[in-house]
Amino acid sequence: MRPKTKLKIVAIFIIAFFSFLIFKAVDSSLVYYLTVNEVLSEKDKRPRYKQLRVLGIVKAGSILKNSDGSIEFVIEDSGKSLLVKYKGVIPDIFKDGVEAVVEGDLRGSVFNADKLFAKCPTKYEDEKYDKESI
Repeated sequence: MRPKTKLKIVAIFIIAFFSFLIFKAVDSSLVYYLTVNEVLSEKDKRPRYKQLRVLGIVKAGSILKNSDGSIEFVIEDSGKSLLVKYKGVIPDIFKDGVEAVVEGDLRGSVFNADKLFAKCPTKYEDEKYDKESI
């Protein structure tokens, strides 16, 4: 075999190898962002994703702290609700009525969260600008 042919084969192999590594890295880091309504309505239609990120509002009175340090709570969206189980660091602003984003996987009707994010309330809004007062 000629040296140029060997070099071309090695170059193609290296390009294919690194393309495969990039594809696997991107595929493993994908997280799909859905609402509670979308998760429950498309539960049977969608393929089983590795990770989901779900947005909802924490239902009032649903936060239950377990003895092992985990919590259970319900998030709602458009009249539908989803039970979430989470064990880890709980954000300071996490409470009833807060928008929460949970990341994990859905097993049956229970969402097992690996991460919990609480959205900051919009109490830092700008005052309405009044041109006539200047």
